[in-house]
Amino acid sequence: MTLHRLPIATMLLVWVELSLGVRAQIPLPTDAPKPLTPEQSAAAFKLPKGFQMEVIASEPLISSPSAVCWDERGRMFVSELHGYNLAGQLDVEELNKTGMLDTKVRRVQAGEKFKKVAEAGTYGVVKVLRDTDGDGRMDAAEVWAADLPPVYGLVPARGGVIVACAPDILFLADRDGDGRAEVREKLFTGFPTGELERGINAPQWGADGWIYFGRGWGGGKITGPHLAGPVQLPGTDFRIRPDGSAIEPVTGNTQTFGFAMTEAGGRFTVTTTFPGICIAPIPWTYLSRNPDAATPSLEVTTGDRRVYAISQPHPWRQKRADDPGYFKYYHSRYGAAESEAAGWFTAACGPMIYEDHVLPGLHGQYFVCEPSGNLIHRALIEADGSALKLLRAPGEEQSEFAATSDQWSHPMNLTHGPDGSIWVTDYYREIIEDYSAIPRHLQQQYGVYAGHDRGRIYRLTHKDAPPGPLADMSAIKGKALVRECASPLFWRRQTAQRLLVERGEKEVASALREVLATKDAEPSTVITALRTLEQLGVLIPSDIQPFISHPSAAVRIHGWQLADRWLAMSEGRVLLDALLEASVMETDPRVQIQIALSLGEARDRSAFAALTRFSLERLSVRWMDAAILSSLHGRGVEMLSALLGDPRASLPFLASLAQSIGASRDEAALARALALVASATPDIQVAMINALAKGRKNAPRKPLGEKAARAVLASLAASPSAEIRQATRSLEDTFAPTVGGAESLVPAGQIPVAEPISDERFRQYVGALAGKRDPLRGHALFLQSCAPCHRIGNEGHDVGPDLLGQLGLAEESLLKEILLPNDHIRPGYETTLVEMANHTTAVGILKDDGATSLTLVLPNGVEQVQLRKDVTGVRRLATSLMPSFAEGLTPADVANVLAWLRSNLGTPAPKK
Repeated sequence: MTLHRLPIATMLLVWVELSLGVRAQIPLPTDAPKPLTPEQSAAAFKLPKGFQMEVIASEPLISSPSAVCWDERGRMFVSELHGYNLAGQLDVEELNKTGMLDTKVRRVQAGEKFKKVAEAGTYGVVKVLRDTDGDGRMDAAEVWAADLPPVYGLVPARGGVIVACAPDILFLADRDGDGRAEVREKLFTGFPTGELERGINAPQWGADGWIYFGRGWGGGKITGPHLAGPVQLPGTDFRIRPDGSAIEPVTGNTQTFGFAMTEAGGRFTVTTTFPGICIAPIPWTYLSRNPDAATPSLEVTTGDRRVYAISQPHPWRQKRADDPGYFKYYHSRYGAAESEAAGWFTAACGPMIYEDHVLPGLHGQYFVCEPSGNLIHRALIEADGSALKLLRAPGEEQSEFAATSDQWSHPMNLTHGPDGSIWVTDYYREIIEDYSAIPRHLQQQYGVYAGHDRGRIYRLTHKDAPPGPLADMSAIKGKALVRECASPLFWRRQTAQRLLVERGEKEVASALREVLATKDAEPSTVITALRTLEQLGVLIPSDIQPFISHPSAAVRIHGWQLADRWLAMSEGRVLLDALLEASVMETDPRVQIQIALSLGEARDRSAFAALTRFSLERLSVRWMDAAILSSLHGRGVEMLSALLGDPRASLPFLASLAQSIGASRDEAALARALALVASATPDIQVAMINALAKGRKNAPRKPLGEKAARAVLASLAASPSAEIRQATRSLEDTFAPTVGGAESLVPAGQIPVAEPISDERFRQYVGALAGKRDPLRGHALFLQSCAPCHRIGNEGHDVGPDLLGQLGLAEESLLKEILLPNDHIRPGYETTLVEMANHTTAVGILKDDGATSLTLVLPNGVEQVQLRKDVTGVRRLATSLMPSFAEGLTPADVANVLAWLRSNLGTPAPKK
């Protein structure tokens, strides 16, 4: 079968291959690793006793695979992601025509013209694989869908598959049975795209009936034919309804590819250098209930950052580590993980928590890929208060669960298979790293695209694993499908739940309740049955009640989440009474957090009393303050009244509470709060008044109309305490008719723009490079002009991107970077303009998109939090936060700064 794009891609490949012939003057490496056959690759894995890696599919059936899934018919779908590192390969092949090695120390992207040309070879494919002879290995492939954007994952849904392929999420289906997906529905579009190593990714079904996605490049104005209107996503992971009717953010974000979901619905995400990030067990929907409370940090990194590969690092890695200039550059900016040749996580991705029992001893354990190290890491999950932490498994303190000596093998995604095994997607090729991380002269010699036409899918199994049942579940219906909700196999439970909901089989409600009534039902069975009843719209309070005291904390969490909708209704009184009892008896911190969240759904006085008790007794539980504040929208003053005067009250929590009251803009609430504060001790008065002022920082500047509030302020302004008087003035200023002078606030639309410079002026700066340099003067200028946003060693601030990485550029190019900063802006460092309701704009670099607030980083590393309720718009600007120094620095000044920067890199300024 021929892909529509294949001729263009083939021409690109021919161009690359022909270009190899002009490398005569470029030294060819003799130490480049060679690929192994699929069988040799599988055999090269070192595994615990009894485990084995089996080849399921390989080239030529597949190439550049990114994920696998199975539909209810048991058909195996594979997504492919083509074009990774192609732009870099085209760039260095052109460079090789010069016959010169580019040894300048820096990290740069391919030129725009090569990125443009590479677009023709950058695409996605979905294939269906078949085993025609029944030997367990796929031997036939059908191109089911082609001409897609690069595909980063897929899930079965509605008789087809939903694929993540930024800028779109597509639904594909073959309704006429010809083996091709003629249905191609764009469910959502508008997701940002960038360098190919990331995009919206790893879609997974949650037990709640939503499909969860990794964020990719993050955010975007998302539209879709089934949405009521555009949805502005923040820079977090997100979830969708499978029919395209809804899309919403979720707490936490993955920095690379993939995330893992716990049985309780919690999540681990990953970043390049950490195998796991525990996400707070506070769903976004709860956090967003109180727009007056800023969102705190909700992530905790965990796990051992070291890895123990059995493969040798690719020679380019060793040579980069041995190069003093490159080592200093990477170590000063990124630390040991990115500067040493091996031994660290540098590309953690594709995590999963194994939910099956087929593989002995692995149930509930965490697995994550490290493709650069050619391995799969295992960790045990252990409670750490309300967080979860990852610990190395016993016996693997200095080894890995699955490691291969094959340097071309790059496991990057893990999936539960229908048989209970772990299926491993191997993005098999010579080099997996983003080409820009490789010194350019080594790119020239090794290339960065070899193996793009290869790929492997393995099945990680065990010699004692029983054979799995037939994967085709399409003919199973009714009560038989309900019984599959109790299957010991994760894939079968999930598929049964999905089919029952998609078919709308409400008549199976009684059968599902019979499953729930089964003695000693597994927690996974209970969760699946309850969630299926919910999604069918037939769940009632009596279904939930037996399980809110279940021995499994995961079941209790799901139970309380399902109970929420009834807690403010008369028919849910029995659930509310149980919730109040649990608020006293519950000992698990994660369940305690869920109870605090659920208490916010009730309006009963007893529920508020329970929240008050949590505020006095449970704040030592991590994230409990955020959970309580999310439950107090409109009731902040009431809680302040309950806590003030109690010696057990936490001053930091009281301050957060007061800040949310100030942010509410409710003058009557402010008056009541001030009346309470007026009788407090002086230290509490100062803290509360300052917090009220902080909460009002973006409030419309108009005179205070509430007479009672004015009277209390007048009294406080006459306090004998200077600190109280000063705090009171700060609060009074928020009612002044003029805007305060925060340096990040400018009138809307008036964003500083770097002025262009003339050719004549630019030549003056070029001419200064030929003169005598003064690095000491350059150091002083760096501290004055550059350090507010850039760090070198221990000096400066990490606001803007790395400076050292640009120093290998020709000096005229460096001048353009400094004098014309808007010409090239590194991804992730775009200026973010936040438009405020008070007609000002906050300008900075966006650090965090929370459920109720945004965090901007300003020069000097200052962080500024803006409540979403005060925000009317957020825009990424094609401008740099960095000013042009054409007016502020003389040509000699710039030459001196460059000289000092080069002295840090170990690359001296050119001698004149």
